[in-house]
Amino acid sequence: MPSFSELAGEQKVFRDKGVLSPHFVPSQLLYRENEIRKVMQAVAPALHNSKARNLFVYGKTGTGKTCVAKHVLQKLDEEKNLRARAVYLNCRIYDSRYKVLQKVISSFSPGSAKTGYSFALLYERFLDWIEGLGDDGADGKHVILVLDEIDVVKDLDNLIYTLTRANDDLKRGSVSVLGISNKVNFKQRLDTRSKSSLCEEEMVFQPYDADQLKGILTQRVSTAFNDGVVLPSAVNLAAAIAAGDNGDARYALALLLRAGEVAEKKKVEKVSEKEVEEARKAADEDKAAEIVSSLPEHQKLVLYALAVVSEDVHYKKLVEEEGEKYYFSGEVYERYRAMAKKMGQEPRTSRWYREYLHELETLGLINSVESGKGVRGHATLLRLSYEAPKVKHILEKALLAE
Repeated sequence: MPSFSELAGEQKVFRDKGVLSPHFVPSQLLYRENEIRKVMQAVAPALHNSKARNLFVYGKTGTGKTCVAKHVLQKLDEEKNLRARAVYLNCRIYDSRYKVLQKVISSFSPGSAKTGYSFALLYERFLDWIEGLGDDGADGKHVILVLDEIDVVKDLDNLIYTLTRANDDLKRGSVSVLGISNKVNFKQRLDTRSKSSLCEEEMVFQPYDADQLKGILTQRVSTAFNDGVVLPSAVNLAAAIAAGDNGDARYALALLLRAGEVAEKKKVEKVSEKEVEEARKAADEDKAAEIVSSLPEHQKLVLYALAVVSEDVHYKKLVEEEGEKYYFSGEVYERYRAMAKKMGQEPRTSRWYREYLHELETLGLINSVESGKGVRGHATLLRLSYEAPKVKHILEKALLAE
């Protein structure tokens, strides 16, 4: 039997994979100096025994919002000021007013916010701790809550009302919010009172361009990979791909991570453009799998029908356009109807079927063309955007789960 050390072997590609993680915060954040300064300016009053300013930060995924917030929190923590306190919360986990308050209290006073306590009791303990009745002895603390993906909080208006009321109820200290969201228009969910009370300042993070992404990747490559493993052309390609996909730095880093894993698997000692292209294809397939799994049931059945037809070696009516094999929409519809009935579902009408095809094409899961020369009459031709066996496998798991 081999040992773990033998199986692991010598790390020829990676030095530290963690550097490529979206959760890693580098000591120097490139191209975000102005954003760091603005967040620090909002937080700074807490260091001078005053309430920090509320700030809402917007921007697409991978534009550095979370990294900047965590970077500023690290700098705040280095000040060792007992009155200036901050806590970071991922609202996908802490997605209600109760969970947020419970997490904040337990961050500063472990054991003081057990599950089962009433909200009123949690609220009173929160106020007591801020005013200085806790173990640390610092009275009148100024607390900054960093609420990442704040838009997913279910009872957001209630949360904002509670935080606003806290400032009214406190004799010493304060509560401020640094809200982070991918959705610029999420404030439309808030009532007028909430917007006016919390949305004091706003900042939008712009996507990175290809040159900036190249700089970010180059910075991470030097510590994530062994020397000379990643070719400059691979960095350039990953940056260009990510720049074309909304300037997403997370995607760029994920491409390099995956490209390195491809190189390991192939037992090659260099990460080139070829490995990046393979990583891109795998990442696209993962994204497609996520989309497919979330489709409504009848759209899944339509996609499954096309996958089955695409794998049918006896299917004779396919049409080839520029080397791609297309299948008649009418044939796919009949296959869908048969599958729906077999699963005890009432098949949708052809009008709904056309709507489903439009949705699936918009999501990038299928391609359609109108029939040209050599085909009698007018017909719509379909093909999958991804390999039929993989799509079929994903759908079989999803449909069986339902």
